[in-house]
Amino acid sequence: MDTIAVAPKAASLASPKVVKNAKGNIVPSSQMAHIAYGCEHMGEMLENARKQTLIYYRDILRNIHEKPSIITQTYKSSTDSSAVVSLRPLFLCLQCPNIMTETDRDQHFETKSHCFSVESRDGHVYCGNCQDFIYDPELEIRRMQKGKKRRFDDTTTADDVKLIVNNSTFLPCRAIGLRGLYNMGQTCFMSVILQTLIHNPFVRNFYLSEGHRQTECEKEACVSCALDEMFVEFYSSDKNEGFGAVGMLMGSWLAGEALAGYQQQDAHEYMQFILNTLHLANGGSTDSDSEDCKCVVHQTFYGKLSSTVTCDSCRNVTTAQDPYMDLSLDIRSHSKKRKHNGEKREELPLDLRDCLERFTAKEKLGSAEYTCRNCDSPQNATKQLSIKQLPPVLAVHLKTLKKTMKATGAPPTNYNTYTPANSLMYELSTVIVHKGKIDSGHYVNYCREGNDWFLFDDSKVVLASEAEVLAAEAYLLFYMVGGLEV
Repeated sequence: MDTIAVAPKAASLASPKVVKNAKGNIVPSSQMAHIAYGCEHMGEMLENARKQTLIYYRDILRNIHEKPSIITQTYKSSTDSSAVVSLRPLFLCLQCPNIMTETDRDQHFETKSHCFSVESRDGHVYCGNCQDFIYDPELEIRRMQKGKKRRFDDTTTADDVKLIVNNSTFLPCRAIGLRGLYNMGQTCFMSVILQTLIHNPFVRNFYLSEGHRQTECEKEACVSCALDEMFVEFYSSDKNEGFGAVGMLMGSWLAGEALAGYQQQDAHEYMQFILNTLHLANGGSTDSDSEDCKCVVHQTFYGKLSSTVTCDSCRNVTTAQDPYMDLSLDIRSHSKKRKHNGEKREELPLDLRDCLERFTAKEKLGSAEYTCRNCDSPQNATKQLSIKQLPPVLAVHLKTLKKTMKATGAPPTNYNTYTPANSLMYELSTVIVHKGKIDSGHYVNYCREGNDWFLFDDSKVVLASEAEVLAAEAYLLFYMVGGLEV
């Protein structure tokens, strides 16, 4: 397939036309491009190489829906060319045969000036110039046909095309969720968790693909409906002012009596509450097996811990597995110290890996704490926790002394966990910070959007540096899985 080139910063169509609206005013050509095409860049693409573009897009759609193995077999690691199974959508360049991750896609655009790529799950088209997915009426018809050969006239009438064009709205690049939340009376604990969910790609994809339908939900003051409303507001409208999450606040008050009122609450406890509530609202139940649950919460946050207890007397081993939605790591009294001038001691930053090593370290149990079934009597024993299954999003809660909500040291931006068979690389995606006392302090949230970090402080949203994020005293950390190498 020959490369199809398009100017990286194209701003007009190849054949601009003067068009007037109903009031007789001239409509700019760039605005017409958004009406007739997904964006002005796609307009230029289709006018210069329509047939080639449509054929290649059709072939990509066929591979996505009929031969998905071709995509996974074709995508290779950029470091050692080994086969990679990506847990995130891949992107197929519409102008060359490259298959890329989201990061590689942006780099490919910068180096090759190939503007368009196709998302590997549903065939949506991404524009590198707009830095957003675009909606093109002609490409959308082919996407719905999943690449099958059908005549345009056989599936779509003139009225259908008119309906599509008249109801298509161009979304600017900044409609990517960068919007604050108004504080409605010490509700910062709720805001930081909601911002975490809004910028979580797994949760976002579920709601933006109508995973939860408000029109079909019969529950009054439903928390999932309120979150669905927020996704619509944050990702489909060009608004910069804060959003008042009144529906979410009322739904939280009704679903959790302890949350009712305007007193400060714990963000970690609210996270546990809302994840459980969303689980119940999206197909989960109180008696369902967590391992088999297909709700968005379990598909995103669910993991398993393995607890092994070994009797010191008979060496009998008892193993149990427990589900978790977050790991609570104790950092109290674990600070490393070093000598200074031979006498003084100063604290060294505590690394997250140290906390995980202590979490999985062997622990001695006294006979008062353990009764061996094999010995049929109380015995001393050794207990050890291990992480049996990791989730796509790893949430880490840092437990601290006197609930001061302070964690010494900076969280690593990347965390690698491995076994001989495979390895998982996690990337830091969210840091929640608590400032002040537990009952009168304030929560803020650092979220990563693309390659940039943003500080969400109630209704204020500002760009933040990575150094600022790593210097923050974290209370909750969220790591996103990067990929699984096999």
